[in-house]
Amino acid sequence: MKRFFSLAGSALLFMATAIAGPIDGKWVAERKMERDGQAMTIVQTFELKEEGGKVTGKFSMKFGEMEPPASEIKDGKLDGNKFSFSTTISTPNGDMKTNYSGTVEGAMMKGNAEREGGQARPFEAKKQ
Repeated sequence: MKRFFSLAGSALLFMATAIAGPIDGKWVAERKMERDGQAMTIVQTFELKEEGGKVTGKFSMKFGEMEPPASEIKDGKLDGNKFSFSTTISTPNGDMKTNYSGTVEGAMMKGNAEREGGQARPFEAKKQ
């Protein structure tokens, strides 16, 4: 009987892992930049959940001493390992919307981040 419960528990754990989408979880992206002659690190945190191909969650960002309020992930989609979603943060200079797209490759999300009215730049985040 003990062995049965052990096997059943293992099977449930495996199924729970298999059910969780490849994008589910906490992802962190860091990049260095220079502004007004000062080097700074931008840290972006994505807490994502996928259900039925729809991606939802929260986004937060910190750059320098500035840490705008967290915001919702919008228009999120996952098709196989291909994702897309957008974020909007409020800054003293107004709202800033960024569209993300790319692929999930194990513990890495890779693709492009494109700020509205700006150029696309490479984007990478690691699963935490």
